[in-house]
Amino acid sequence: MEVYTGGAFQGKLEYVLGKKGYNKEIVLEGDAVNPLTDISRYKIINHFHEFIRNYADRPEVINNFADMLISEREGIIIITDQIECGIVPLDRKEREWRELHGRVMCRLAGNAKHVERIICGIGQVIK
Repeated sequence: MEVYTGGAFQGKLEYVLGKKGYNKEIVLEGDAVNPLTDISRYKIINHFHEFIRNYADRPEVINNFADMLISEREGIIIITDQIECGIVPLDRKEREWRELHGRVMCRLAGNAKHVERIICGIGQVIK
């Protein structure tokens, strides 16, 4: 597994596609993922934070999906916005989503063979 993170609109998907030589046909958007989605034909899940947002009220679904990615999808690439920085939202649900996202991404990054942060379209290797 590989994880690419960074702020919104930093060129993460374009960076990964260019680096890997992939096209957009193998990209699954995070808001289209559900626990029953067959992700076997995809190499990239983009906007993974949107999947977490959609299921934030069901953390067991997110954790089970993360477990599946770790154990069954060794070559998957996860692209996510870094949403934990900045002003802490007043809305409790927004704070819970950000915390859940951070915890899940720590697990995924900890199990990834490669992690990069993308800033202005430039990769910075973390792991």
